Amino acid sequence: ESGANYVEVKPSADGLATIHDRDVLIYCISQIMAGLNKGRDVSQTVRFKAYDLLVATNRNTAGTGYAQLKAALERLGGTRITTNITTGDVEVLDGFGLIDRFRIVRETRDGRMQEVEIKLSDWVFNAIRHREVLTLHRDYFRLRKPLERRMYELARKHCGRKDEWRVSLATMQKKCGSGSTLKEFRRLVQ
Repeated sequence: ESGANYVEVKPSADGLATIHDRDVLIYCISQIMAGLNKGRDVSQTVRFKAYDLLVATNRNTAGTGYAQLKAALERLGGTRITTNITTGDVEVLDGFGLIDRFRIVRETRDGRMQEVEIKLSDWVFNAIRHREVLTLHRDYFRLRKPLERRMYELARKHCGRKDEWRVSLATMQKKCGSGSTLKEFRRLVQ
């Protein structure tokens, strides 16, 4: 919660989507933004080679990488969001998934995905169309700890083109959604 705005996240039977699962969303968003920047027509459905996503997001390209990608798709599809945050002057008050659906278009005989098709939720696509997304440095995908990634995202959002952003440790803890004590959070940040 922040003032009158709130976001509620609910897991499915497959679990809650993780910060590393979000790499799939980031990859899809980057593909759509590239199309928009080139003046192409874009849609909510993104089709890509699984291998390209794994390489771009600094993931394992062996069989386990493909299995982890499939598990991430399951969690992204099952995680439900309820929010009143506006995107593109539209306030969404109903629940939705991070992705509407996914489809593995082709698999090789050993079970590896070749192509994946993902339909993003209306809420995510609306934010993209209104260019309410930020670029991330490629090295973001080298960050392995969830707290490192979340702190990078917050700094990226709040700094923009400014040289610095100052925030108290207690506010950073709240923005990170940490359930740790302030003392433990300080240790984790250090």
